[in-house]
Parts: sequence; structure tokens; C-alpha cells
Amino acid sequence: MRGIAAVLVCAGHLRNATMVDLGSAKSPGLADTVLYALTSLGHQSVMVFFVLSGYLVGGSVLTAGPRFSWRNYAQARLSRLWTVLLPCLALTWAIDQTIVNLAPQVLSGAYAALWHSAPQPNHYDASLSTLLGNLVFLQTIKVPVFGSNGPLWSLANEFWYYVLFPLMLMAFAGRKTGTTVLQRGAAAVLMMGLGLLLPAELLCGYAIWLMGVVAFVIPRMHTPTFGQSTNPDRWLQPAMATLAFLAALGFSKWATPKSWPLPWGDFVLGTGVAYFVYHCAPLASARPWPRWMRSAVERLSDMSFSLYLSHFPLVMLIGTTAYLDERLQPSLAAWTVMLGWLAALLLAGHVVWWLCERHTSTVRRMMAWPMSAQRGIRHPPSS
Repeated sequence: MRGIAAVLVCAGHLRNATMVDLGSAKSPGLADTVLYALTSLGHQSVMVFFVLSGYLVGGSVLTAGPRFSWRNYAQARLSRLWTVLLPCLALTWAIDQTIVNLAPQVLSGAYAALWHSAPQPNHYDASLSTLLGNLVFLQTIKVPVFGSNGPLWSLANEFWYYVLFPLMLMAFAGRKTGTTVLQRGAAAVLMMGLGLLLPAELLCGYAIWLMGVVAFVIPRMHTPTFGQSTNPDRWLQPAMATLAFLAALGFSKWATPKSWPLPWGDFVLGTGVAYFVYHCAPLASARPWPRWMRSAVERLSDMSFSLYLSHFPLVMLIGTTAYLDERLQPSLAAWTVMLGWLAALLLAGHVVWWLCERHTSTVRRMMAWPMSAQRGIRHPPSS
């Protein structure tokens, strides 16, 4: 699910840069309309990321219980983020320098309305202070996103959700966290302070992130029986969860009133995703999927973060070099060309994963070593 969400984000940005909008298409067919719909789910895909992150990261915090360590947790989260973020910031800078030489108006905001995801007028910033702000996840809070890489906005959300959840758990879980009254009080103060300082939009996303935590907790409050019965009805609940997810997706995308003051469409979608994960996650391990299918899904999931952070500057480069004012009309040939570009972006994401992200565990050990050395802890040599 995480891999598919990353591909949908990538495909949406790519379609915006290479093909005309549906409203400007000449006689689009039913297949074109369906493909436009599928490639317009970028924002919804990010909401899926938030729920899955809450399920996985929040679930790991809950699983640790009293054994939770802020040091180990920080090393795990920061190594995961920085291992991909640093090279993708460098990639963004390098591509932006190329775009400046080819078509500087792209970075100055001339194509923001046309491509929907390009830098906004007078908002492009690749200064050193913005770079440092993005490295410590202050984009959209104190600094803009770095360069043309607009999708970096969600990385700040993720980081602060990682910080907020253990603080919330420590403050409200009481003695179960193995902490003192003073520590719980300090956690509550820090949590409330962050709640006052962080943007409201970010905190709304935190509510969606917590839905993933709920999906993790509920099955552990009672023993699920997914995949254990031979009765055909065992598929009824997962099927209903899939329908609920699709209904929530449709409401979020097409039925949410624009006048609502809160992102209720995102909340509905988050609930639908959490409900789907709750019912269908056990099936992923219970069903003996073909080896090739499991391998492909795992690889796409593994590289999803690398694809998400690396694709947008490359999309900007593709649009700048080939489709500035001549985006394609929908046709079989146009969709085939876009599919070829999408395959190239997937390959680039895989290269970033292979060069960087797959070494996350090594980076984590390197981050842990200085602290262990200071405490006199000796690690056995790795084989």
C-alpha cells in the first residue's frame, strides 16, 4: 500500500507536467477520464502515508513499552530520514541549477498555475538557511521547502509526529511508561508547547497519523481470526473494509465541500484507511502470496521513501526540457510516453534506494557508535 501511494504521488506530478488538464483535453474518452482520476490522488496518497506511519512507527513505540529509549528511537528515526533526505537535497540543488540555465521562469513561478505543483511566484528559496531549516525539519514552519522539491512539506509533518507521539504517551500513560512524575510532567509541558508552536494544518495531520496508531492498538485488544477460518465469509470484512476505503477516498477527493473550515475529507479518508489496515493487514501475513509477488511488493515498499523524495525535481527537469508550453493531449501515445517517464522515475528512485536508503541500518550503527564508545560499550566486529 505504501509503494502504491508513492507511485500515485509520482504519477500525479508527472501527469501535471507532461499532459494538459482534463478540462483542456479534446474529446477525452472514458479510459482517459479514469486515468486522470487515478493520477489526481497525490494528496490522498500522502494521507495514506500518514496513517501507515502511525501504524508502523507509533506501533513500534507502543511495542517497546517501558523499554522505550529516546536515544534509540531518535537514532532510528533520524537515520531513516537523513539517509535519504541529504542526497535528495543535493539532487534538488543540482537539478535546480540546470533548470536555472534552461528556463529560469520555471523556478520563479511562471508555471505554478499550469503545472499545479511547480514553485509558486516569489516562493523559491535555495539559500543556506533554508537548506539547514529543511535538515532539521522546519520547512513550512520557519522556512519554505528547499528549492523546487515541494513534497518535502510532508517530511516536516512526519518528523514532528514522531516527536509528539512518545511525548503524548509518556504524559498520559502514567506509570505504564516506567517514568517518574517529573518526567511525565516535562513531557506534558513539551507536548503542549509544541501544540502551540506548530501550525494548525500540521496538527490536523497528526490526528490522521493517530488513526494509524488506533488501527495498530485495536487488534491487540482482542485476538483477530483473519485467515484462520475456511468459511467463505472470512473475506466479508476485508471486502467491506475495501469498499469503505474506496468510499472514503471518493468523499475526500470529490465530495468534500470547499466551504468546510476543517479538512474533514482528510479525516474521513484517514478513518477509511485505518479501517482498511485494521481488517486487511493480518491477511498480508496469513495468505501465502506467490514469491515473485511478495518480492515485488516488498521492493516497491522499500523504495517508496526514496521515490517520494527524489521524483519531483526530476519531474521538473522533464517538464522543463520537453513540455514547457506544449503539454500532450490525452491519447494512447501520450499515456505510453508518460508511462515510459514514470518507469524512468521508478528506476531513479530505485537507484537512490540502492545507493542510500538500503544502508540505513549502517548509518544507524554509525550514529550509535560515538555514544556507545563514550560509555565504554564495545561492539563485536561485524561479519
